[in-house]
Amino acid sequence: MAKSPAKPSVSKSKPIKYSLSYVRVSTKDQLDGSGIKRQEKAYQEWLRRNNDYENLDEFKDLGISGRGKNSTAGALNKIIEKAEKGEIPFGTCLVVESMSRLSREIPRDSLELLLRIFKSGLTIAFTEYGGKVFDGLGNDPAWFQLLGGMMQASIEWQTKQERIVGSFDAIQENYENGILDHFKSREKGKKF
Repeated sequence: MAKSPAKPSVSKSKPIKYSLSYVRVSTKDQLDGSGIKRQEKAYQEWLRRNNDYENLDEFKDLGISGRGKNSTAGALNKIIEKAEKGEIPFGTCLVVESMSRLSREIPRDSLELLLRIFKSGLTIAFTEYGGKVFDGLGNDPAWFQLLGGMMQASIEWQTKQERIVGSFDAIQENYENGILDHFKSREKGKKF
């Protein structure tokens, strides 16, 4: 009876899991604020709690709206395109603070973005929602949370836009009534 050759040993170690951080602030005025630091800190905390993941990279959209530009021309779009081309390992987790950092689009467009992320082979985790890694498969109740987050992010954007328009309307009304206390004179030698 012939002996079969010995099988090579198979490593019992788990495959490496990877994660990416995505940080976004809408305006250049927010670059010095706490938003960036808060999002970076949330990602570091997520990595600490999910120590089976290895950080691949961190992507930032600084001063870019979550109302379309980030998903068509910003760092978020670059992440998805790299994943679609296979330049990011399949199953890599995109870690985002909240839905409002990912998108402020109307819910249908946010859903299309999320589906594109899943189709590219990425998974996603939102630190604000507990950081659970979600792959979009099956009947996971996380869908309800994500859909609610999409609605909330879109409504927040709309509310902020209405406040901005209201503020401009008040300034215009004051100007028309000769109330100019909102306007400040420039310092000598400064353009703005």
